[in-house]
Amino acid sequence: MDIDDVNQTIQMGRLPEALSRPRVSLLVYHLGGVEAVTLGPDQTVVIGRAPPSDLPVPDPSLSREHARFILKEDAVEVEDLGSTNGTRVNGKPVKLAVVAEGDEVGLGAVTVSIHEVQGGLRGVEGQERFLVRLQDEVARAKFYSRQLSVLLLRPVDEQTRLLGWCPAVLRHLRPVDRLGLAGAETLAVAMPEASRGEAIKLAGALVDEVGADLRAGIVQYPEDGKSASKLMRVAHRAQEQTSAATPVRDAATLRDLQSWVDGDMVAAAGQPLVRARAMRELYDTVDRLARSTIPVLIIGDTGAGKELVARALHDRGKRSDGPMRSVNCAAIPDQLIESVMFGHERGAFTGATQMARGVFEEASGGTVLLDEVGELSPPAQAALLRALETKRISRVGSAKEIDVDVRIVAATHCDLEAMCDRGDFRWDLLFRLNTMVIKVPPLRERADEIEPLARLFLARAREEQGAEVESISEEALEVLRAYHWPGNVRELRNEIERAAVIARGTSIEPGDFSERVRSQHRAPDLPARSDVSPVPPSADGDEEGVDFKTRVENFERRLILEALERTGWKKTVAAEALRIPIRTLTHKIRTYRLREE
Repeated sequence: MDIDDVNQTIQMGRLPEALSRPRVSLLVYHLGGVEAVTLGPDQTVVIGRAPPSDLPVPDPSLSREHARFILKEDAVEVEDLGSTNGTRVNGKPVKLAVVAEGDEVGLGAVTVSIHEVQGGLRGVEGQERFLVRLQDEVARAKFYSRQLSVLLLRPVDEQTRLLGWCPAVLRHLRPVDRLGLAGAETLAVAMPEASRGEAIKLAGALVDEVGADLRAGIVQYPEDGKSASKLMRVAHRAQEQTSAATPVRDAATLRDLQSWVDGDMVAAAGQPLVRARAMRELYDTVDRLARSTIPVLIIGDTGAGKELVARALHDRGKRSDGPMRSVNCAAIPDQLIESVMFGHERGAFTGATQMARGVFEEASGGTVLLDEVGELSPPAQAALLRALETKRISRVGSAKEIDVDVRIVAATHCDLEAMCDRGDFRWDLLFRLNTMVIKVPPLRERADEIEPLARLFLARAREEQGAEVESISEEALEVLRAYHWPGNVRELRNEIERAAVIARGTSIEPGDFSERVRSQHRAPDLPARSDVSPVPPSADGDEEGVDFKTRVENFERRLILEALERTGWKKTVAAEALRIPIRTLTHKIRTYRLREE
């Protein structure tokens, strides 16, 4: 039987006898060498450090019984058996997953490679191999000026097994289409020379046949991306915007959400809304900066949209085809920040059971966002400065230097110059980061964006949460316009999502907002609690000869200190009374060196 006969019988749902007996080879790579084991139908192999594992591998990173592999219903499943160091498929932690030929399974520091898959998943390529194939198709489409569509398929119920619906996908594909894994239970289809309409038609047919709440995201080259990685990122965004009412989402329709905002730039799935003049000028600057690779420092209040600006700098520039990685410097303990940024070698510290690359290595050729960079400890600042100056890094526990090529974008809500004056931040690092500074205005300074943002968040709440609210009343909009929005866009989004859930009618009314938003006559800069009141600028009322900045700092220091004293130094209560995030309060306490007497 030749290959054409085999393909024909597969398309007709029949398998020749030679293919009906699938066999799989597992290659296990460890420090002592390589082991090979063959899986037959319904055969199980447990890999671990010692018996009773079927394949004992004397590696300390393995648990005694680490993971189970089984060839079940013509597919290979891997199941983590409660191991200490976890099981990963192509770098992603899993508990139970279907794997295909070309996939790599990580068991601690041991790697298992899947080979010679036959049977029900024949024709389904592993995740890494599919990306290579897709990039080849992108190059071909570019050279011949042809169309290329990508379809991403995933069931809502994570318990829906891939084998249950994968054969239906195979039956609908053309001979030139490529099928591969894009996740544990997610399939991706590369469709050369297929239009959006053809991809949408295929997705609709699969949703109708498969059922099981199948969701589909669709993208097309070059409109939605000019590389395999960019197309897959946008496809995932499109798929995330699907719902029971809209099970198929074309990436192009995400841009159509702007129709009700009078033609202003509005995009879903993480893209910015631009209506205020200040924001238009800001994104004009972003477009110019995106063409360069100079470091950019983004400053602005918490929740104002600094991360969206950073993402736009990456997506609109020459490095958009490369990766973008983010580090929240405030959320990582000081002793781990260098490991997160630069990686570590096995044994570098307690718990480092295997080598790990840092975000600088992972983002080589792309962009690194250092969010809340003002929270970096002095040792981390010194290490970052050296990396910026030499463009080389060393993993923790290693003296070997690695060349990295990344664009640095830093973001903060802190006054870094004031921190430098106090000795909390290095001047030389600031000069490296602030080659270009972008200030994101707070929402209260772009009030004409409140209404379109509120309507956008309501549309998303309807899509994602199934909210039945259809509109926002004019009275409710007046309440939103009058509020000061100390939490900026993030606070507005949370408020709309809350109101959409508790609203009793078909529109959001003033009574659906929180008491804080409704209390418009309260001065927004004053504490919410009545037992914490502002103190005079100084104890004796005389600050003659003191500059304005110092007077403001003195006032802020005394206000925070009084709030802490009145609440018994309960930081959570004091932060709530002052209406500032607990992280900001903690930073202020450290900045002003406040402590309980």
